[in-house]
Formats: sequence, C-alpha cells, structure tokens
Amino acid sequence: MAVKLNSELAAFFNTGDQPSEAEFGHLIDTMLPAPVVLPDAASTSLTKATYQGRTLVVPDQTAHATFTMLQPAASGEHYKFIYGGAAVDAQDHIFTMTTALYKGGVQWINNTDTVDNAEAVYADASNDVTLTLNTPGVYEMNFLSLSTTVVYVWGWIGTDNTPVFS
Repeated sequence: MAVKLNSELAAFFNTGDQPSEAEFGHLIDTMLPAPVVLPDAASTSLTKATYQGRTLVVPDQTAHATFTMLQPAASGEHYKFIYGGAAVDAQDHIFTMTTALYKGGVQWINNTDTVDNAEAVYADASNDVTLTLNTPGVYEMNFLSLSTTVVYVWGWIGTDNTPVFS
C-alpha cells in the first residue's frame, strides 16, 4: 500500500462509499508508515509515492549527497529526514526542492562552542530552495508543503558547521 495525503484518504470515506481492502491498507500505511533507509548516493530524487510521509533515514555517505524533493502537488506533503550514521559524517547533506521555496528555520546546536551553543538559521521563502548541512552530526529535518510554491522547513542539527539556506 502507499502513504496518502489526507485529502486522498477522505475521498475513500464519502457518504455511501464502501472503502475497499486496498483503501483501508492505504489508511493504515499512512498512519504507521515504515521508515525508508536512503541510498548512499551522490543524488537521490525522492518520488512522492515512495518517500512522502515516511521517516527517511540518511546513512553515512561516501560522497556529498543531494536529496531532491519534487514540487508539491498540494498542501500537506511531508518529508522527515533523520541522520542514521554512527558518527559525524564527512560528507555534506543537501536538501533541495525542484521549484518551491523554503520558509522556516533550523535550530543549530554548535558542537564546538561551549558558551552559547545554539542559534536559529532561517529561510524566508523569497529565494531559498536548498538547505545544506555541512558535515552533519545528528539531525532531524522536516519539510511540509503549505502550497505548491511554499514549503515550511523546521528541525535541529548538532554539528560544527552552520546550516546554510540558499
């Protein structure tokens, strides 16, 4: 079965409808989607049918990795990334959207600063389509479409390097 948007699920349960076994399967998979371990690859295009709505585990990478989310088709499309490596990765993790702009912020916990070790980095939905995590440590990043052109981003990261929106 597949993870579906709320609007797609609602269409299965209109007055007088008799949802099929497959439609109930979609409902269950949407409520409890299995995590997906992403490949160790320089570039991964995230198709909605496979990746949207799931927890996406980024393993240690052997090269800088770019994860490309397709332009949202509707409000409510969600991608959640976590780092599943065993130590700080020597490679950059780059999250990009094909055309939608990012709006929101990321909490950065600086691993090397012992005095004031947390600050926020923001995207303003004016020209930011990429988030780069330079040699990331532990993190969780979330991307949620407001519309077909604006995607909210939030999360946190522990690393020595400032996350960069561009």
